[in-house]
Formats: sequence, C-alpha cells, structure tokens
Amino acid sequence: MIQKEELEQQLIEQMSQQHEYDLLEPTDPDFLLYSPKPIGYNTYGEQRFLFNNLIAGFPGTSITDVGCGRGDLWDQLMSLNGVLTYNGIDHNPAMINLAKQRYGLDCIEGAYETTPIPQADWVVACSVFTQRKCKTEDEDLIKLLNDIDLLYQSANQVVAFNLLSPIGNDIIDGFFYVHPGLIIDMLIEKYRNVSVSHNYSEFLYTVTIYKF
Repeated sequence: MIQKEELEQQLIEQMSQQHEYDLLEPTDPDFLLYSPKPIGYNTYGEQRFLFNNLIAGFPGTSITDVGCGRGDLWDQLMSLNGVLTYNGIDHNPAMINLAKQRYGLDCIEGAYETTPIPQADWVVACSVFTQRKCKTEDEDLIKLLNDIDLLYQSANQVVAFNLLSPIGNDIIDGFFYVHPGLIIDMLIEKYRNVSVSHNYSEFLYTVTIYKF
C-alpha cells in the first residue's frame, strides 16, 4: 500500500525545486512528450502533487486512470510501487499516441461516457470534472453524478477524483465548481462510505468513495 508519509516526503521534494520539464518551450521537440503544460498543469510538481492526493492508500494492485492523458500517473505509480495492472482511457488520440511513445502503454482511445471502463480495484480521474460540459449548472451536476456512477460501477474497491471548490475562489467561465458540502451530502446518501479532502489546495479537493 502506498503510505501517506511516503507520498508527503516525495511531494516536499517535488515541490521544492523546479524540474527540467518545466523549462521546455512549445518550440522544443520534446514539449508535448514531457512538459506538464500540454496536459493542463503549470509545473511538474503540481501534477505530481495532485496525483498524490488521488492515490494515497492505493494498495498497488490494479487501477484504471480515466482521462489518462500521456499516462503520467502510471509513471508515478511505478516509481512508488513497482509492477501493477494499469488501464488508461482517454478520448484524445494524440494523448494515446504520446502514452505509447513515452511509456509503451496501450491505452484505450474513447470517451469514458461511451467506452467501457476497464474494471479495476481503484478507478481514478484527475481533473476530468473541472470543466463545464452542459448549458446549465444543474445539468452539469446531473452529468457529474452520472459520470461518478460510471466510475463506481467499474471499481472493485475505491473511486477517487477531484473537483474545483467555489469557496473563496473567483469563478471563471468555462470551469465547473461544486461546493464540497453539497457533493458529500449527495454522495453519502447514495454510496455511504465517502470522504472529502479539502486540506491541500485552495482550488481543488479530492473525493474518495469506498466500496465496503
């Protein structure tokens, strides 16, 4: 099992120094393959930081990474835990190709809403639910709950994902914010065993649903 203390130590090391990948410019031939920016992160440390908050407690068995991008979560898990069963799924064929090129991963190309999500002990989604996808906030909330259920049905043990918090933050058009109090009430009513971690970022929090 990936211990919280081990993740915290790695986080301190990652966040305390600039990584070489952060210095890559868009004109660099390795930009798409290694820079954190094409997949939505400001720095390498930020990306690893968010991953850490999704996988704390992961027993190192099987995991499905929804919205896997280049498969960078696989790289982090391998550095922590060694060999495991990893399933990546992403709708973007360019990301699927990068995952193959960088790590030799055969990820699934397709939208998780319409493509079967591989069954695994853990199913995680990092920053998948942070953008608006519907015309109204109510529709976005309904879609979020339906999407969570898709992940839940594919998980043997745990579902983990992060959401944007509206508490004390400016609301930016195009992004989807969900109050943690609302989401935990709704999810506990449906799934019972739910936790929310709102203690590591001003903007994001992590929701974990346990199937036991």
